[in-house]
Amino acid sequence: METQSLEKTFATHDEFNRKPIAENIIRLLISPIDLSPMVIDGGWGTGKTEFCQKLIRLMQQQHPDYLPIYIDAFLSDHSGEPLLALLAEIIKSCTLEDTDGQQSERKRLTREISKLVKFGIKTGANALSHYFLKQSVDDLAEEFQQITSDEQEAKNVAETVTDVAAKITDYTIDATVEALLKEQIEAEKNLETLKACLKEFAEEKPIILFIDELDRCRPDYAVDMLEVIKHVFDVENVKVVLVTNTKQLRAAINHRYGMEVDAHKYLDKFLKYSFALPDKVVARFEEERALVAVEHFKQLIRKSRMASELQALIDERSPTIIGFISDMIERNNISLRETERLVRFLEIYHSLSGGGLNEVIWQYALLRITGVFIFCFYPSLMDDINKNRTDSKDFARLFNIQSLENIPENSFGVVYTNTNVIAMMLILHGAANIHFDVSTLYDRRSWQERINKNFLEHDEIYPHGMDGILTILKDTFRVLSLEQTPQ
Repeated sequence: METQSLEKTFATHDEFNRKPIAENIIRLLISPIDLSPMVIDGGWGTGKTEFCQKLIRLMQQQHPDYLPIYIDAFLSDHSGEPLLALLAEIIKSCTLEDTDGQQSERKRLTREISKLVKFGIKTGANALSHYFLKQSVDDLAEEFQQITSDEQEAKNVAETVTDVAAKITDYTIDATVEALLKEQIEAEKNLETLKACLKEFAEEKPIILFIDELDRCRPDYAVDMLEVIKHVFDVENVKVVLVTNTKQLRAAINHRYGMEVDAHKYLDKFLKYSFALPDKVVARFEEERALVAVEHFKQLIRKSRMASELQALIDERSPTIIGFISDMIERNNISLRETERLVRFLEIYHSLSGGGLNEVIWQYALLRITGVFIFCFYPSLMDDINKNRTDSKDFARLFNIQSLENIPENSFGVVYTNTNVIAMMLILHGAANIHFDVSTLYDRRSWQERINKNFLEHDEIYPHGMDGILTILKDTFRVLSLEQTPQ
């Protein structure tokens, strides 16, 4: 993907206030500090690619004397040649396109560089030549034994062939080793020439390579790409930025070299600087900070074609629903991509249920949202609920409650929140408490009073008790499974 095709900018799309981060990255990249290769780290679905594209556009605007180049590593994964993929993008970005009837600079550079990089394939082919030659001579001796009728004569001929083969093989091995040494010397010369060529490219405009999607590549290709960057692109005025998930890179390293290799140390020796995209919106004051996924949720609802119908989900004047959703997103560490999935399923449920999320009774709305959440992210729990075999530990995991002695509080230090009341209701009244000790709950009576008042004994929730609560969840699952539309 060439930088000219990038469209989004921080001026038009900066919902998470990430422009200051991009400006700081640019400040580092144009500084003389040795920080290449550096990493913009983040899990899948955290918005790394869009951030990278907007960062490049901002750099193009602010520093036209630099040449940022975007490379989607996943698109070249099939080639198996990361060096060629990187060089092809550099040539395209640094030279004009070919013109009819005229030898272009791009064509000349492509031909010259191809001579420098083909030594790798050539060396590998020569390394196998002595093996195949030895195999052929051994086969020849065996064939002589098969076609000669006289046993002794066959034996003599075979021995003669074997002796000659041994001499030929020894000579071939010696010649191959000599050739490999020459190839290695030539390879080192070509590598230095290639680096000089890259340096020449970057003299007029320093090059910044933004390599994206490396964590989606095959493990062998991802590691090959890292090693190519290490050995070839340590060049003056050329810097490399990896936009990736370092956790996946470590897994690729272990896949390549085995679990006994310390992948963390491997990367630490290779990478000069790494930072993770924040999971909160950048703000001057801590109290103004909000989870990126929550802000993304609000933006998606506002842009939804059902925005007017789903307004209650983000209405700040009625904090019950948005507070519950925000809490669930934070507790489950939902990524931006997963947030988009959640909004899509909320839209589906709301449409199929005839406006079920606009329920006047807020308890119904929260339980239905809980059902949508389980359907999206906890299919095994949904199956257990449908079969009446839930365990308290599964509900505790849904609400990220590690123990009943340490129930999460909200930002105001309140523990008796709607999220926790629903969580405790499901935990305390689960079908089984084998794997979760509910006897450690402090002030169980206070919790039970809130659970009864708001849910189990609420006049408008029918049938009463846990049967009514689980019925609401099951009906939500059936709607999303297209099995029924609630009346």
